[in-house]
Amino acid sequence: MQRGRRVYINGQRYTILRARPDQDSWLLQLAGVENRNLADELAGALIEAADADVRRDDSDSYFLHELVGLRVVTDDGRDAGTIVEVLQTGANDVYVAAGPLGEVLIPAIGDVVEEIDISAGVMRITPLAGMLDESQ
Repeated sequence: MQRGRRVYINGQRYTILRARPDQDSWLLQLAGVENRNLADELAGALIEAADADVRRDDSDSYFLHELVGLRVVTDDGRDAGTIVEVLQTGANDVYVAAGPLGEVLIPAIGDVVEEIDISAGVMRITPLAGMLDESQ
């Protein structure tokens, strides 16, 4: 949450004047929200922002929706399909790829996911033993 960024709450556009973390949430001061009654109406609401208006942590950061559609290639050049879904399991995300090997579940861990290149549309993986159906 950054000062000057635009956000949308219930379809209404607001500009962040101030933001600070507070325990497990954020406290925001929004332009146009001038009293406590207006602020209380927005408490707990979903805050949305355009991708371009969100600061990424680093150049390797991405949004989950950007992964859907990536082509998955193994480290030895095999086509493992295209990401069709991202499952958030709690321990780690799991990418679901569909393609010539059928449905492949790819754990989002460093030992498996070697590279994610959003601009090239490719995810390179090193499959764990037994992860891919070797009979195909």
